[in-house]
Amino acid sequence: MKKLILFGASGNLGREIAKKAMQQSYDLTVVVRNAQKAEKLSSITSKFIITDITNASSIANICQGFDIVVSALGKSVSPNDNSKCTFNEIDLIANTNILQEAIKSGIRKFVYISALHSEKYLHLEYFRVHHEFSELLKKSGINYSIIKPPAIFSGFLDMMEMAKKGQLINIGKGDKRTNPIYEVDLATACVDSITPDNVLMEIGGSTIYTRRQLFEIIQEEVNPSKSVKHLPLWTFKLMLPMLKIFNKNLYDKFAFFLAAIQVDTIAPQIGQMNFEEYIKMKNSDSTKNLGVND
Repeated sequence: MKKLILFGASGNLGREIAKKAMQQSYDLTVVVRNAQKAEKLSSITSKFIITDITNASSIANICQGFDIVVSALGKSVSPNDNSKCTFNEIDLIANTNILQEAIKSGIRKFVYISALHSEKYLHLEYFRVHHEFSELLKKSGINYSIIKPPAIFSGFLDMMEMAKKGQLINIGKGDKRTNPIYEVDLATACVDSITPDNVLMEIGGSTIYTRRQLFEIIQEEVNPSKSVKHLPLWTFKLMLPMLKIFNKNLYDKFAFFLAAIQVDTIAPQIGQMNFEEYIKMKNSDSTKNLGVND
């Protein structure tokens, strides 16, 4: 049985990768930040390493004895994420430290989840760090898989709460198209990519939407009595430079959003679940949980 170590396991995608790895009979160990994160994954695996992945000395020899590294590690793009670490510190430096440990330990396969078209937007921090690490991995000599989705469904979950309050805002025309992918479909592709050699895969969901359609699907399912609000693109552009002065982390996130909403970002259509089904499922889950809590 091949031994797999998974970084970023506590995120929505990482959790699904952990499930798929167990289903395919890998000997799985997950790396988490604290005991609380480990507890949330205890129904999937009993093997944990608790450490600070941003500290190079804390992960010394962490890959020793493993065959495969999977990194779903990355800073959240959610505006609600208040962590102080930057995209550069998490997506590039931490992943580079993991890669160096993987090389030292003779890892046979390294799977990394990158971002679609990252090479086209190197002036933006989010895309630059994904591209730079992908290039380091290609040159490392390790058999690699680099998986590049345009976005994942769970990245839109924050918007459901905004839609409930009637605060969901579409910026600009919202006419640019994309095909985000269900995290379970993406996780399946990631684990399946372990066997082939040197995989570079662009992968998106089964259905292409305009960005306005994605927002309207959320609003209609969560609170149809409200409507999606609209903000002119020029207003958002005007606000962005001021944000850079006060909050660089938030600036980098919104600069990423601004770039994304102005271009079509479409990957090969591979996923099975569509966005409507996903939002309906998540809204139903939320309603059930409220009932339990009440």
